[in-house]
Amino acid sequence: MENITCKACQAVVDTKLEFCSSCGEWLGLKIDDLKTEPRLEESRFEKRTRIPQIKCSSCGNNNLPSVKSCRECGLPLVRPLSSYGATELPNRKEVPGIRAVFFLALIIPLIAGASYFYNTEIAEEVIEEIEIVDQTTIPTTSTTTQSMLKLQKPLSCSASSTYESASSNDFSCENLYDNDYTMWQDNSLNCKDGWLEFNFSNEIYIEFIVVQNAEKSTSFKRNYKVRDLLITGDDPDLEIQKELENDNFEQWVDVNTTTTFLRIDFLSAYPGEEINGQNSFDECAIQEIRFFGKG
Repeated sequence: MENITCKACQAVVDTKLEFCSSCGEWLGLKIDDLKTEPRLEESRFEKRTRIPQIKCSSCGNNNLPSVKSCRECGLPLVRPLSSYGATELPNRKEVPGIRAVFFLALIIPLIAGASYFYNTEIAEEVIEEIEIVDQTTIPTTSTTTQSMLKLQKPLSCSASSTYESASSNDFSCENLYDNDYTMWQDNSLNCKDGWLEFNFSNEIYIEFIVVQNAEKSTSFKRNYKVRDLLITGDDPDLEIQKELENDNFEQWVDVNTTTTFLRIDFLSAYPGEEINGQNSFDECAIQEIRFFGKG
């Protein structure tokens, strides 16, 4: 094996190498290369490149990357960052994520604050509107009417007639708002020319009433039931006619009036039926009438 001495670091290396295995210095052309054709020599020379060298910051002498101290002045060499494989520091244009983070950190608190302020203002306005709606002052009586719709119980009632029985059963009109299965019945008049009148403790707004025929099947079928009715009150223009269904479910009748009393007149009726050979009753019967309004 033939060896050659590196002119840069004096290391002994194989002649087949083009660069010193110790310092990386180019070893020059070989004798065999000189004997080759000129074109081949030129192409090989073009392929060979020199290794970048480090310039001494003190004396300016160029040194190989493998040398730690300057060969001229002996001072330690400071190698460039690129020779250590370090990448360049990114600039602001290459890291838009940082700007986005700063932007979000600034805008999110602003949005949160604006949202809190807006919701607070809206909540206060809604509360004020609710208070205005919930309390309506009537100038003539200086009373406050609550806007909540609820069940209104009459102070008293009267009827065209009341069924009189030898038993202890009570069929008065007060049974119509006792929230029970007890019924009002007329005195065997088949609902003819019948009426009911209800008085309230003060002037109230009645939005609707709910009429309930007898829920028990036997009582419902054997008794007469109101079919067409007429509702009147304090207002002389109030005249509401309603045809009820012949069933024992709750039936709503819209009223929408402010009054101290309501009167219900019977204009027609459904007749009673026989059940299992038992004759029908002659009494007109209603189980419940409920009043819903504000007052």
